[in-house]
Amino acid sequence: GRAALAAAAARQEPSLALDALPPEFVGAGAEPSARRRALLARDFSAQGRALYALAQRCPPNSEDQEELPLCALARYCLRAPLGRNLIFNSCGEQGFRGWEVEHGGNGWAVEKNLTLVPGAPSQTCFVTSFEWCFKRQLVDLVMEGIWQELLDSAQIEICVADWWGARENCGCVYRLRVRLLDEYENEVVKFSASPNPVLQWTERGCRQVSHVFTDFGKGIRYVSFEQYGRDTRSWVGHYGALVTHSSVKVRIRRLS
Repeated sequence: GRAALAAAAARQEPSLALDALPPEFVGAGAEPSARRRALLARDFSAQGRALYALAQRCPPNSEDQEELPLCALARYCLRAPLGRNLIFNSCGEQGFRGWEVEHGGNGWAVEKNLTLVPGAPSQTCFVTSFEWCFKRQLVDLVMEGIWQELLDSAQIEICVADWWGARENCGCVYRLRVRLLDEYENEVVKFSASPNPVLQWTERGCRQVSHVFTDFGKGIRYVSFEQYGRDTRSWVGHYGALVTHSSVKVRIRRLS
Protein backbone atom coordinates (compact mmCIF):
# COMPACT_ATOMS: atom_id res chain seq x y z
CA GLY A 1 0.00 0.00 0.00
CA ARG A 2 0.98 3.62 0.45
CA ALA A 3 3.30 2.85 3.35
CA ALA A 4 5.26 0.43 1.17
CA LEU A 5 5.59 3.05 -1.57
CA ALA A 6 6.80 5.62 0.93
CA ALA A 7 9.37 3.18 2.31
CA ALA A 8 10.59 2.39 -1.21
CA ALA A 9 10.94 6.09 -1.97
CA ALA A 10 12.90 6.65 1.23
CA ARG A 11 15.33 3.85 0.25
CA GLN A 12 16.03 5.53 -3.12
CA GLU A 13 19.62 6.64 -3.28
CA PRO A 14 19.30 9.58 -3.62
CA SER A 15 15.64 10.16 -2.79
CA LEU A 16 13.50 12.61 -4.76
CA ALA A 17 12.62 16.26 -4.29
CA LEU A 18 9.48 16.03 -6.41
CA ASP A 19 6.68 17.05 -4.07
CA ALA A 20 5.56 19.86 -6.39
CA LEU A 21 4.95 17.63 -9.40
CA PRO A 22 1.75 18.22 -11.40
CA PRO A 23 -1.11 15.72 -10.91
CA GLU A 24 -0.71 14.23 -14.38
CA PHE A 25 2.86 13.20 -13.49
CA VAL A 26 1.86 11.60 -10.21
CA GLY A 27 -1.00 9.68 -11.77
CA ALA A 28 -4.68 10.17 -12.34
CA GLY A 29 -7.44 9.02 -10.03
CA ALA A 30 -5.80 9.78 -6.70
CA GLU A 31 -5.84 12.78 -4.39
CA PRO A 32 -2.59 14.49 -5.45
CA SER A 33 -1.17 15.72 -2.14
CA ALA A 34 -1.72 12.39 -0.35
CA ARG A 35 -0.25 10.43 -3.25
CA ARG A 36 2.77 12.72 -3.34
CA ARG A 37 3.36 12.28 0.36
CA ALA A 38 3.14 8.51 -0.05
CA LEU A 39 5.41 8.30 -3.10
CA LEU A 40 7.97 11.03 -2.65
CA ALA A 41 10.69 11.83 -0.15
CA ARG A 42 12.29 15.25 0.16
CA ASP A 43 15.93 15.47 -0.82
CA PHE A 44 17.83 18.68 -1.52
CA SER A 45 21.09 17.09 -2.65
CA ALA A 46 22.57 18.14 -5.98
CA GLN A 47 21.30 14.99 -7.68
CA GLY A 48 17.87 15.37 -6.09
CA ARG A 49 17.57 18.91 -7.45
CA ALA A 50 18.80 17.76 -10.86
CA LEU A 51 16.19 15.02 -11.02
CA TYR A 52 13.50 17.46 -9.86
CA ALA A 53 14.35 19.79 -12.73
CA LEU A 54 14.46 16.94 -15.24
CA ALA A 55 11.10 15.60 -14.11
CA GLN A 56 9.51 18.99 -14.63
CA ARG A 57 10.90 19.22 -18.17
CA CYS A 58 10.44 15.57 -19.10
CA PRO A 59 7.34 14.13 -17.40
CA PRO A 60 6.04 10.72 -18.52
CA ASN A 61 3.42 10.74 -21.25
CA SER A 62 0.16 10.23 -19.38
CA GLU A 63 -1.49 8.92 -22.57
CA ASP A 64 0.79 5.91 -22.84
CA GLN A 65 -0.74 2.53 -22.06
CA GLU A 66 1.23 1.11 -19.15
CA GLU A 67 2.24 -2.56 -19.19
CA LEU A 68 1.84 -2.62 -15.42
CA PRO A 69 -1.07 -1.10 -13.50
CA LEU A 70 1.24 1.56 -12.03
CA CYS A 71 1.93 5.12 -13.06
CA ALA A 72 5.53 5.85 -14.09
CA LEU A 73 6.39 7.59 -10.84
CA ALA A 74 5.03 4.77 -8.68
CA ARG A 75 7.14 2.30 -10.65
CA TYR A 76 10.15 4.57 -10.20
CA CYS A 77 9.66 4.68 -6.43
CA LEU A 78 9.08 0.93 -6.19
CA ARG A 79 12.03 -0.05 -8.35
CA ALA A 80 14.47 2.70 -7.23
CA PRO A 81 16.54 2.40 -10.43
CA LEU A 82 19.08 5.22 -10.09
CA GLY A 83 22.43 3.98 -8.86
CA ARG A 84 21.19 0.40 -8.40
CA ASN A 85 22.70 -2.52 -10.29
CA LEU A 86 20.05 -3.51 -12.83
CA ILE A 87 21.75 -6.82 -13.65
CA PHE A 88 20.00 -9.68 -11.88
CA ASN A 89 22.11 -12.48 -10.40
CA SER A 90 25.36 -10.77 -11.32
CA CYS A 91 27.68 -13.28 -9.61
CA GLY A 92 25.88 -16.57 -10.22
CA GLU A 93 24.61 -16.78 -6.65
CA GLN A 94 21.32 -18.03 -8.14
CA GLY A 95 22.86 -20.27 -10.79
CA PHE A 96 21.95 -19.07 -14.28
CA ARG A 97 18.65 -17.40 -13.39
CA GLY A 98 18.13 -14.25 -15.44
CA TRP A 99 20.70 -15.16 -18.10
CA GLU A 100 20.40 -16.49 -21.64
CA VAL A 101 23.18 -19.06 -21.85
CA GLU A 102 24.98 -20.86 -24.70
CA HIS A 103 27.33 -23.61 -23.55
CA GLY A 104 30.57 -24.48 -25.36
CA GLY A 105 32.92 -27.30 -24.44
CA ASN A 106 31.78 -28.56 -21.03
CA GLY A 107 29.62 -25.46 -20.67
CA TRP A 108 29.37 -22.75 -18.05
CA ALA A 109 29.74 -23.49 -14.35
CA VAL A 110 29.47 -21.48 -11.14
CA GLU A 111 32.30 -21.60 -8.59
CA LYS A 112 33.66 -19.69 -5.62
CA ASN A 113 35.96 -16.78 -6.44
CA LEU A 114 39.68 -17.48 -6.41
CA THR A 115 40.36 -13.94 -5.17
CA LEU A 116 38.21 -11.33 -3.46
CA VAL A 117 36.17 -9.14 -5.81
CA PRO A 118 35.50 -5.80 -4.07
CA GLY A 119 31.87 -4.79 -3.70
CA ALA A 120 30.45 -8.02 -5.12
CA PRO A 121 27.15 -9.18 -3.56
CA SER A 122 28.46 -12.77 -3.61
CA GLN A 123 32.01 -14.13 -3.86
CA THR A 124 31.06 -16.52 -6.66
CA CYS A 125 31.68 -16.40 -10.40
CA PHE A 126 30.69 -17.90 -13.74
CA VAL A 127 33.41 -20.05 -15.34
CA THR A 128 33.83 -20.92 -19.04
CA SER A 129 35.23 -24.01 -20.75
CA PHE A 130 37.49 -25.03 -23.67
CA GLU A 131 35.19 -23.71 -26.41
CA TRP A 132 33.48 -20.33 -26.61
CA CYS A 133 30.78 -19.90 -23.96
CA PHE A 134 28.30 -17.04 -24.26
CA LYS A 135 25.70 -15.53 -21.98
CA ARG A 136 23.49 -12.47 -22.14
CA GLN A 137 21.07 -10.51 -20.00
CA LEU A 138 18.57 -8.05 -21.46
CA VAL A 139 17.71 -5.15 -19.13
CA ASP A 140 14.43 -3.33 -19.79
CA LEU A 141 15.13 0.18 -18.51
CA VAL A 142 11.49 1.28 -18.62
CA MET A 143 10.25 -1.72 -16.64
CA GLU A 144 13.05 -1.10 -14.15
CA GLY A 145 11.46 2.29 -13.43
CA ILE A 146 13.10 4.83 -15.75
CA TRP A 147 10.40 6.47 -17.85
CA GLN A 148 11.08 6.96 -21.56
CA GLU A 149 11.06 10.76 -21.50
CA LEU A 150 13.79 10.72 -18.87
CA LEU A 151 15.86 8.32 -20.97
CA ASP A 152 15.43 10.66 -23.95
CA SER A 153 16.41 13.79 -22.00
CA ALA A 154 20.19 13.62 -22.78
CA GLN A 155 20.80 13.98 -19.03
CA ILE A 156 21.15 10.25 -18.33
CA GLU A 157 24.33 8.16 -18.22
CA ILE A 158 24.38 4.38 -18.42
CA CYS A 159 27.42 2.92 -16.64
CA VAL A 160 28.41 -0.68 -17.36
CA ALA A 161 31.14 -2.78 -15.76
CA ASP A 162 32.33 -6.37 -15.55
CA TRP A 163 34.97 -8.28 -13.59
CA TRP A 164 36.91 -11.07 -15.26
CA GLY A 165 40.03 -13.12 -14.72
CA ALA A 166 41.85 -16.42 -15.16
CA ARG A 167 43.13 -19.38 -13.20
CA GLU A 168 46.85 -19.33 -12.62
CA ASN A 169 47.41 -22.72 -14.26
CA CYS A 170 45.50 -22.01 -17.49
CA GLY A 171 45.22 -19.02 -19.79
CA CYS A 172 41.93 -17.60 -21.02
CA VAL A 173 40.26 -15.29 -23.52
CA TYR A 174 37.45 -12.91 -22.58
CA ARG A 175 35.14 -10.63 -24.56
CA LEU A 176 32.45 -8.16 -23.47
CA ARG A 177 29.86 -6.48 -25.64
CA VAL A 178 27.18 -4.12 -24.34
CA ARG A 179 24.55 -2.81 -26.74
CA LEU A 180 21.89 -0.14 -26.24
CA LEU A 181 18.72 -1.15 -28.09
CA ASP A 182 15.48 0.59 -29.03
CA GLU A 183 11.99 -0.69 -28.23
CA TYR A 184 12.20 -3.13 -31.17
CA GLU A 185 15.60 -4.42 -29.93
CA ASN A 186 17.47 -2.79 -32.81
CA GLU A 187 21.02 -1.79 -31.94
CA VAL A 188 21.60 1.96 -31.54
CA VAL A 189 25.08 2.07 -30.01
CA LYS A 190 27.50 -0.47 -28.55
CA PHE A 191 30.66 -0.87 -26.49
CA SER A 192 33.05 -3.79 -27.01
CA ALA A 193 36.07 -4.89 -24.99
CA SER A 194 38.60 -7.49 -26.16
CA PRO A 195 41.46 -7.51 -23.64
CA ASN A 196 44.63 -9.40 -24.45
CA PRO A 197 44.41 -13.10 -23.51
CA VAL A 198 45.80 -14.06 -20.11
CA LEU A 199 48.69 -16.50 -20.53
CA GLN A 200 49.22 -19.65 -18.49
CA TRP A 201 51.17 -19.22 -15.23
CA THR A 202 51.25 -15.43 -15.51
CA GLU A 203 48.62 -14.24 -13.04
CA ARG A 204 45.70 -15.20 -10.92
CA GLY A 205 43.13 -12.55 -10.15
CA CYS A 206 40.35 -10.40 -11.51
CA ARG A 207 40.36 -7.08 -13.26
CA GLN A 208 37.54 -4.74 -14.28
CA VAL A 209 36.27 -3.51 -17.63
CA SER A 210 33.98 -0.47 -17.58
CA HIS A 211 32.35 2.07 -19.86
CA VAL A 212 29.92 5.01 -19.57
CA PHE A 213 27.35 5.64 -22.31
CA THR A 214 26.49 9.33 -22.76
CA ASP A 215 24.76 11.32 -25.51
CA PHE A 216 23.20 8.16 -26.94
CA GLY A 217 20.18 9.93 -28.40
CA LYS A 218 16.51 9.16 -28.08
CA GLY A 219 14.63 5.89 -28.18
CA ILE A 220 16.84 3.68 -25.97
CA ARG A 221 14.88 1.12 -23.96
CA TYR A 222 17.05 -1.97 -23.46
CA VAL A 223 20.63 -2.78 -22.46
CA SER A 224 21.96 -6.07 -23.84
CA PHE A 225 24.88 -7.23 -21.66
CA GLU A 226 26.85 -9.97 -23.44
CA GLN A 227 29.89 -11.99 -22.28
CA TYR A 228 32.12 -14.51 -24.05
CA GLY A 229 34.94 -16.65 -22.71
CA ARG A 230 37.06 -19.79 -23.16
CA ASP A 231 40.40 -21.21 -22.09
CA THR A 232 43.60 -21.23 -24.18
CA ARG A 233 44.64 -24.85 -23.53
CA SER A 234 41.56 -26.80 -24.66
CA TRP A 235 41.38 -28.62 -21.36
CA VAL A 236 38.32 -30.67 -20.46
CA GLY A 237 36.47 -29.04 -17.59
CA HIS A 238 36.14 -25.41 -16.58
CA TYR A 239 39.47 -23.65 -16.94
CA GLY A 240 38.40 -20.66 -19.06
CA ALA A 241 37.63 -17.05 -18.28
CA LEU A 242 35.96 -16.26 -14.96
CA VAL A 243 33.31 -13.51 -15.00
CA THR A 244 31.45 -11.94 -12.09
CA HIS A 245 29.95 -8.79 -10.55
CA SER A 246 28.51 -7.55 -13.87
CA SER A 247 26.68 -4.26 -13.55
CA VAL A 248 24.45 -1.83 -15.41
CA LYS A 249 23.74 1.38 -13.50
CA VAL A 250 21.87 4.52 -14.52
CA ARG A 251 22.67 7.93 -13.09
CA ILE A 252 21.86 11.60 -13.69
CA ARG A 253 24.56 13.22 -15.77
CA ARG A 254 26.83 15.57 -13.88
CA LEU A 255 26.85 18.87 -15.73
CA SER A 256 29.71 21.31 -15.34
